[in-house]
Parts: sequence; C-alpha cells; structure tokens
Amino acid sequence: MLPSFTHSNTLRLQLRPLVMQEARELLQVVQTSRETLGQYMSWPREMTDLDHARRFVKMGREQWMAARTVRLGIFERETGLLVGNVELDAVDPRRRQAELGYWVRADRTGRGYAGEAARAMLWYAFETLRMHKVRADVAVGNVASARVLDKLGFVREGTLREDRLIGNDFVDHWRFGLLAREFH
Repeated sequence: MLPSFTHSNTLRLQLRPLVMQEARELLQVVQTSRETLGQYMSWPREMTDLDHARRFVKMGREQWMAARTVRLGIFERETGLLVGNVELDAVDPRRRQAELGYWVRADRTGRGYAGEAARAMLWYAFETLRMHKVRADVAVGNVASARVLDKLGFVREGTLREDRLIGNDFVDHWRFGLLAREFH
C-alpha cells in the first residue's frame, strides 16, 4: 500500500479518495461533462451506468492498496461539490517515476482547480514517495491541460504518435516531464 496522502486540503479544495456512496455523484459529473472530457480521453465515453462508476471507485481503492495508483476526488471545500479527479498512476518505486492525471467537470473549468490539485499531488509524489520524475501525457490539441502543466514547470519532452484510441481515432499525445529538482 502507498503511504497516506497528507496534502488533502489546499486553499480551495479537499482531495480524498471517493467512497462508494459517491459513485452516483461521480456518474452524474461525468455524464454532464462527457462531451468535453470525451474529446481528449476515452474513459468518460465508457462510464455510462452506475456499475461502471462503482468499479471506478473500487478500482481506485484496489490500485492504492496494490501500490500502483493514488486516485483522489477533487472537492470544493466551500460547497463539498465533486469537481474532478487527480491521480498519480503507474507508480514505479524502482525507477522512481509516476504519471500524473487530472480532470475537472465542465462547469468548473478555468478556475485553476486542476493546477491546485495537481500541485498537491506533486508534493506527495516528490516529498512522500520520493519520486525522481513525474510525467503526464496530454492529447495534442488539449491546450488547457498543457497550460496547467506549463504553469507547474513541466517540460514538453516530445510527441507520442497515434498513442491512444479515443472514439474511433488514434490520437497523438504530448509527453511532459517534471524532475524533482525542478518542482517548486
């Protein structure tokens, strides 16, 4: 199991694992944001029912116990509203690397929530897990997500050609990386 996440409160957000009772809220958030999220990721197109949302929550807990992923819901501290997700995936203690991922519901984008949540996750990655490098892949054209990474100090390292199937098309992805010594 990976260590506890100790950076759970930011200025405006609370980051914590989803509980099974929140699967319905997760499904509703994904349904109302499916068009924007599904433009750059495949999984929002696939989350179509409550069972799938429950599997998403369950898999997050199982992956944390298996020391592979830290998946946290992003909640507004003021309202308690689920606004997204941030995760550290593919945690590799031997190589001291992991992959950062995040998303924010369509009606809460542009408020800096993704960057705020990602920064907290990066503190966890570098300070608690002692990762050397965190990478992130962004679908080419997802300028907003690339901007989040730029603001956090990530460097665009290259383009992964026809990297992932989204809908019926293979989509290129920009690969970003951030070394521990570059994180402020």
